[in-house]
Amino acid sequence: MTGQLVPTESSKLLLLDTNVLSPEKLAEHESWNGATLVTSSTSVQEVLGMQRPDREVRYRYALPVMEDRIVHHAGVSSAQFLRWMSEHAKHRPVSRQTDSLIVPASRLCPETRELGHWAISLAHETGQDRLFRVFASRALRRKQLSRIMDKWEFLREELDMVIPLDESIAACAGALANELVDSGLHVRGTVRNAMNDMYVAATSLTTGIPLATDDVQLRTFYRAHGWTVTSNDDLYIASPEPLAEVNPSDIAPVHKGDRYVNLPPGLRSRIDRTPPGR
Repeated sequence: MTGQLVPTESSKLLLLDTNVLSPEKLAEHESWNGATLVTSSTSVQEVLGMQRPDREVRYRYALPVMEDRIVHHAGVSSAQFLRWMSEHAKHRPVSRQTDSLIVPASRLCPETRELGHWAISLAHETGQDRLFRVFASRALRRKQLSRIMDKWEFLREELDMVIPLDESIAACAGALANELVDSGLHVRGTVRNAMNDMYVAATSLTTGIPLATDDVQLRTFYRAHGWTVTSNDDLYIASPEPLAEVNPSDIAPVHKGDRYVNLPPGLRSRIDRTPPGR
């Protein structure tokens, strides 16, 4: 199918894949104008160099979850809490106060632990630029840091939301990973790269948000699984059948349980609320 690259009328949302998260791509595809642009926390982690693809499931850095109730629980000001976190980052760029999610094994990937997906989503939403710089600076060289900060600024300015990986998306990704293996498609790069593709696809499928991507191989996979794929030059929009009507404010509702902090339903990661040094 060939047509104009616009999101479905029902949602007005467009999920950007990792490879199209750039100022050049936004300038190139003017048909995105007027859409609410969102992406997955997996894509953000890839773009910002948080993951170590050469080590499969390791991280260069991961932010702590910075949320008002955590600061209030510590009984200090936000500025003092941030100073604690900054000192903490000098010794541990992968924060102990980040969120953690166990992803069940699939035929593509063994059981893994994903870190910092809710933390990076919250940092994007609340504008925690200083917090991001502190942790990124401990893990990246100066030239790398400069490029990453430019990308962070771009993501903060252009994206309306970062949808965090949670248990429902992870479960969907596992099912898609099994189907990818069964399809016989060649897995390029590392298993980590391929699993990230499944997390992004599962985010689209779980929320019903159309996915803008330039991945030719996955275009074939999406079509084979009933997605509607429209194309224009080197870009595709894959539209799954929505599981439910999507509203931006409903994508990642806050969990109010007293044992867990501001996390999406199903993500039951324990957060150490004790500030470093106490």
